[in-house]
Amino acid sequence: MRFYSNLALKTLLYNKKQYASLFTVCVVGSAIMLLVLFSTDGMLKSIRDKSLIYYGGDLVFRGGRNSIANIPDIDEKLSTLDSFIGQEAEFYKRIDCDATSSTLIFEGVETRLWQFRGVDFTSERNLLSGLNITAGDIGELPGRNGILISEFLADKLSAKAGDSLILQTTTEDGYMNTGDVIIAGIFCDSSVFGTYTAYVDIKALDSLIDRGKDYVNRISVYFPNRDFGKKDIVNLQKKLEAVYNMFPLTDDKEDFRDAIHDWDEASGELYGLIPLDANIKDLQFIIDALKAVVNLVIFILLVIIGVGMGSTYRIIVIKRTTEIGTFRALGMKHLGVRMVFITESFYLLVLGFLAGLVLSLLASWGLSHMNLSFVSAFEIFLTKSHLIPSINIVKSLFLFLIVIVTTISTTLFTIRNAVHISPVGALATTA
Repeated sequence: MRFYSNLALKTLLYNKKQYASLFTVCVVGSAIMLLVLFSTDGMLKSIRDKSLIYYGGDLVFRGGRNSIANIPDIDEKLSTLDSFIGQEAEFYKRIDCDATSSTLIFEGVETRLWQFRGVDFTSERNLLSGLNITAGDIGELPGRNGILISEFLADKLSAKAGDSLILQTTTEDGYMNTGDVIIAGIFCDSSVFGTYTAYVDIKALDSLIDRGKDYVNRISVYFPNRDFGKKDIVNLQKKLEAVYNMFPLTDDKEDFRDAIHDWDEASGELYGLIPLDANIKDLQFIIDALKAVVNLVIFILLVIIGVGMGSTYRIIVIKRTTEIGTFRALGMKHLGVRMVFITESFYLLVLGFLAGLVLSLLASWGLSHMNLSFVSAFEIFLTKSHLIPSINIVKSLFLFLIVIVTTISTTLFTIRNAVHISPVGALATTA
């Protein structure tokens, strides 16, 4: 192998003009593949991070006697979850409720909402720090009536951080109720997770919707330092089933919503453990579409690299017929001639892929510094108004192996006949 390596490197240096086009194809193709891969992973990570904030964490524990009921014995439930999980996790009490009949009013101007998220800003400070706060600060909440709204809502109201709004909503009994809330912060998010969503102090929202003292209909569990895998979720579900009447694990939150909506209160209580993936089931089409586009781009680039390598090598082999004949005259076997070209291809691919990796990293760095908030429809893929590529070395190595295998196979197919030429045939072809 040392002999073939030395020979291949010397050949590449001596014939660098012949291999310049191949090297360029490898570099550009690899750079585009890696940039697409890194960018897509970053976009998917952004969707996940936004959904973590929106739903309060990696897991949601909810239920009771009906779809809007308070979770009874909330402290006991928190203690049970904490003991079962047995690792570093943050537990949040939340109120999630529909806000389509609710209105924000500021100086005579009003706008509708879609969702309320009643949160404890103090306990959720770590999670909510992921919001792209453009005005105000979560830590400057004045009392128990703070609210976070999107830039879109703030612009519609012509309001700014620190302004006092009137929040009008409907109570459990169907009466209209109003209260004052102060804009603690304004965040930039025009996606489905932020445009018409308001994060309200849980105590303030509790008094407005009037569903009972210390009303809570969600316990959210957030793992700030690690992923809580499917196996962990299944184990937690089994432990909870030994204590509570649990709905089976599902990959779609609507399954539990339908079950609790039709639940007979006389049958007792029903609880569900909803993983984040089940909460974002509606976005699975977008996620699958992104992955499909990435796979298509990678496939096209693999074809370009493979076909380009094969066709160019065909020309190179023809030009090196005399060299092949000389190798054969010196006693080199067919396998040895193949090894010469395969080794050349390998080094060409390695150098091209490494150069492409460096180029993709530079492009990723430049892309991460571009503010793309002006593309409102793209906000769901952005992290604080920037597309932050996610560098994954394992995926890069796997992609490199695919490039090596497919391209070497194409090259081997191209040179399979050339290596069988005899010294006499080589001289005759040259003549």
